[in-house]
Formats: sequence, C-alpha cells, structure tokens
Amino acid sequence: MWKLAIAPILLLVSVSCFAELTVTSPSQACSLLTSSSLPGGTWRDQEDGTWGCSSDYLEIGSGSPPNNLAYYVDGGVVSPVQVKLVLNYNKPKSRDAATKALLWASNALSEKALGVKLPASISKAITSGQPATSDAGSGVIDVLREDWPNGKGYEVHVVMR
Repeated sequence: MWKLAIAPILLLVSVSCFAELTVTSPSQACSLLTSSSLPGGTWRDQEDGTWGCSSDYLEIGSGSPPNNLAYYVDGGVVSPVQVKLVLNYNKPKSRDAATKALLWASNALSEKALGVKLPASISKAITSGQPATSDAGSGVIDVLREDWPNGKGYEVHVVMR
C-alpha cells in the first residue's frame, strides 16, 4: 500500500530532476545574452553558498531611475541551475518599451538556454505582467511579479530552469 502512495511522489521528483538548462558550463551560461547588451560577467561565489553571475542594469526609457533590465545566472560551483531576467518597473506608466525589451530578451534566452521558442502562455504573462508557469523544451519557465511595498513600482522575473 505504501508503494502506491510513494510512487506519485517519486514520479514528481524524477520529472523535476530532468528539467534543466541546455547549457552546462558557467561561462557559457553567463555569456548567453552578451549580444543582447546583457553580458553576465564572471562566475563567482555569492557568499551565501551559491555561485552565479549577473549583468549590469540595462536602462530602458527615461526618468530617474528609469525602468531597467538585468540578467542573472544562479548555480553551484561548477554548473548553472537557472537563468533569469528581472525587469524593474521604476516608471510603471512608461512600461511599453520595457515590456518589449523583456519579451525580446526572454525569447532570446529561451532559445539559447532551453533550446525552444518562448511558449505563447509565457509571452502573454510577460505582456500582462501576470504570473505563469510553463514547460519549455528541457526545462520550465516561471513568470513572477513582485509589487513593491512603497506602491511606486514592481518587478517581473522570467526564470528558466
């Protein structure tokens, strides 16, 4: 009887273990968006038990501060586990150009990190700024939104793993 209860759990664990990036080296993962003005920099210890790299902010639009986009890679000492884009909507009323940039970068990253085009459901979630999850190629893509407590903006994360 207990085997019947454990079998679905093992299936879920084994399926999530197969979700992975198509890139396996840190330097490769960090450089995926170099041609998109989002070079990931150098793989380094994050001083919290994880390793990773990140781009500088790419400013989109005007204002102080403007909306901005950044690229991050997280993982272990020798391998990347996830890549993500984070768009800070510092000027939410001027979101169109920033959303276009996030959508464009997400499409490029999906093809390079997971080997497939961005699923339509994820494109829709990015455009609307709403959460979503979808299988994509060898991995999974999550769109997350965090509204800032000060009420002056929010951020959207597109996470691929």
